[in-house]
Amino acid sequence: MPDVSASRAELVRGPLPVRIQHPILLTFPSLGLRRAATLEPGAIDGAWEVSYATIYEQAVHDGYDVRIDAELARTALRVGWGAADGVDLTAHLGALHAGGGSLDNFISGWHEFFGFPNSGRDDVGDDEFEVHVEHEGESAFELEPNELGLEDLGFELGVALERSAHRSQLARAVVELPTGSEGDGFGNGEVDFGLGWALEATSGRWTAFASLGWVHPGRADGFVRAGVELEELFELGVALEIRWTDSTSLVAQLDGTTPLVDEIPMEELDSPMLDLALGVVTDLGSGSRAFLSFDEDVISHAGPDFAVFAGVIWSQ
Repeated sequence: MPDVSASRAELVRGPLPVRIQHPILLTFPSLGLRRAATLEPGAIDGAWEVSYATIYEQAVHDGYDVRIDAELARTALRVGWGAADGVDLTAHLGALHAGGGSLDNFISGWHEFFGFPNSGRDDVGDDEFEVHVEHEGESAFELEPNELGLEDLGFELGVALERSAHRSQLARAVVELPTGSEGDGFGNGEVDFGLGWALEATSGRWTAFASLGWVHPGRADGFVRAGVELEELFELGVALEIRWTDSTSLVAQLDGTTPLVDEIPMEELDSPMLDLALGVVTDLGSGSRAFLSFDEDVISHAGPDFAVFAGVIWSQ
């Protein structure tokens, strides 16, 4: 392994700015992994990402009909600002497009090659689209195909709890405003909020990250009409970065969340979600970096089967 010079050993590039790409989960804020170091007063940073994910879930049971068969193309922009010493503010907004796509045959082959479960994909045709959750014939959630829509607009407050040369802790609060279309499945029509905590610890060329979060999800009108209760969401994230060279870091990351619902006896909705991300972050110069990440679900029943993320991170 190449040596990392002392002057670069503390240059933290992680964690990966990714999140679980479940279409219902995307209508709520996420308190996933982030750096626990706050921005300097007046400093600005940000990230722009694009992702492509494929998901298949299907179950009919006890009056519930769940079918989520889609490929999701998403782009998101995050901008952070150092508001005061030990305090930063972040705004984030995403846009989503869903369709039948063309990756089903590839994903089935990927799962077969690595021995991953195929989650029932063999029972349906390739590259179909259908996204709905129904209860007793009433639609709780539906995502419109082949439409591009803005998601809800989110804001996060970060307050430093601990700051030292090799360790930081951060308290977090997030609120999300209902700017996305509820009827088309891009938002939930409610104000969502949550609280979280983040930790970052560095030793030489290694940095470990951890986060905990609680999110109170707004209950869209469709879920109310269908009589479907949403659960409080609890998130957990851990990641490990190694600065492989003076300009490039490798990151392994786990992002998880508790189930969306508890009352529906279906693994597709009442199972936790857990994503494994493996990625690389490399310097581009002038305070900017590029990243690439491949994500695979660890619990096959509930989350997206596969996702790829790419983007640019920058700082002032």
